[in-house]
Amino acid sequence: MLAALRSVTRFPPRRSRGARFDRLTSVADLRLAAQRRLPAAVFDYIDGGAEGEVTLRRNVEAFERTTFVPRVLRDVSDVDPSTTLLGRPLPLPLVFAPTGFTRIAHPDGEVAVAHAAARAGIPYTLSTLSTTSIEDVASAGGRRWFQVYVWRDRGLVEEMIARAREAGYEAIMLTVDTAVFGRRERDVRRGLTLPPAIGLDTVVDAARHPRWTWGLLRSEPIRFANVTGRQVGDGTTPVRLADYVN
Repeated sequence: MLAALRSVTRFPPRRSRGARFDRLTSVADLRLAAQRRLPAAVFDYIDGGAEGEVTLRRNVEAFERTTFVPRVLRDVSDVDPSTTLLGRPLPLPLVFAPTGFTRIAHPDGEVAVAHAAARAGIPYTLSTLSTTSIEDVASAGGRRWFQVYVWRDRGLVEEMIARAREAGYEAIMLTVDTAVFGRRERDVRRGLTLPPAIGLDTVVDAARHPRWTWGLLRSEPIRFANVTGRQVGDGTTPVRLADYVN
């Protein structure tokens, strides 16, 4: 019996952070890992949608209805998923979409995502409301696009587009569906602000997520890096997201 037990017993070596990450096998696994690592308000901002999240659920359901059609007994010695977009080649039919406030999830923020996009050879779209500046993200290399809101201050918008052009961004992505910011009910319930406010109501949650909290405290303050010092507000003081955009 002992011999049989020894033959099936394995005690794997202690895994490094990279090895632990490799065990996440799907987007669902990554979502659960993020939920464990991040404070509730931060996770809900990333994970949530507007109002009752009906559109969010329908988007997920529509994506799940899209499937690959298997084709067997085909020559797969030369598989090429590359394509072209805006007249330029892409190794994969993918582009990194813009997401604001990225450093709220991790201190490396937009620069880390830009590095990942560069390794994959696909464009990375930087948000107007990024927490790393247009120029600092450009230093990460790779192909870059810039997302633009139609703000009332057209001069500020023009200035940011000029900065993006000067820094080598190859396209702009115009956001046309945010005339008014969606009422993100999860954020309202959590009282989410940027930068995140760690007060008596959130100190327990922060203590339960020490890695995130330590990363926040030892990194540069989270700001709207592209509008630092401008009248629209750069996040120097806590602002509610809907009030800011509206």
